[in-house]
Amino acid sequence: MTFALNSKHDPASLADQYAEKGRMQLRDILVPDAAEDIYQRLYKAPWHLAYNEGLKVHEHTPEQLQNISREKAAEIQNKVYKGAQQGYQFLYNHFPISSAYFAQGGKSVYGEQGDALFAVFEYLNSPAMLDFFKTLTGHHNTVWVDAHATLYRAGHFLKFHTDENAKEQRLAAYVLNFSKDWGRDWGGLLQFWDKNYDVELAYRPLFNALNIFSIPADHSVSVVAPYCPGLRFSITGWLREGQPGGPIKGWQPG
Repeated sequence: MTFALNSKHDPASLADQYAEKGRMQLRDILVPDAAEDIYQRLYKAPWHLAYNEGLKVHEHTPEQLQNISREKAAEIQNKVYKGAQQGYQFLYNHFPISSAYFAQGGKSVYGEQGDALFAVFEYLNSPAMLDFFKTLTGHHNTVWVDAHATLYRAGHFLKFHTDENAKEQRLAAYVLNFSKDWGRDWGGLLQFWDKNYDVELAYRPLFNALNIFSIPADHSVSVVAPYCPGLRFSITGWLREGQPGGPIKGWQPG
């Protein structure tokens, strides 16, 4: 499959609009066949479970999740919800695309399921995509783009944060959405907060839509409703300065 941007989006003509607010949503960002292909790759992905306990991040592999008891799962959920009452907290499924790519030399231990997502990571770091990101956002010092696949199910969420991380040299955050037929009241909204702690803007996770915003930005992902039957798929990450953690097929420094 050859991934490709929808030609109706001209980043140069959109740059001023992006600069005004430092954020934007572009719908139908990829050609339809590419969007459907990535959706299928995400649907079959080897999903991990990630959550934090204070500053410590816990991650359960697909193999561990297969053997987890209902009691243990309830214990984790209760621990997460209690933590959310007191401070920063998150709970969702994910697959660490870029970190796994570098650690494993571009070949996933999960075989075709992981390799399929590695191909998307390589596309995001292709000259065409990097030029698109740099022109749209004005962050011309972007060197590469990292990537994480995420899946939010009922009860999953990501509390308020800013995405600032000087060590990782993040410039802007992006979310490529691949959720189909997402209901308006299912939650899972990307929310931006104003200085009064009110929601200034919220994006529903629309299929084949790109949400992108400069860092820092006060934002969160609202809780996915317990009655939600859908799966909130996305590929997300940051436009970054500095050098990537290893070689990327097709990437050109510049």
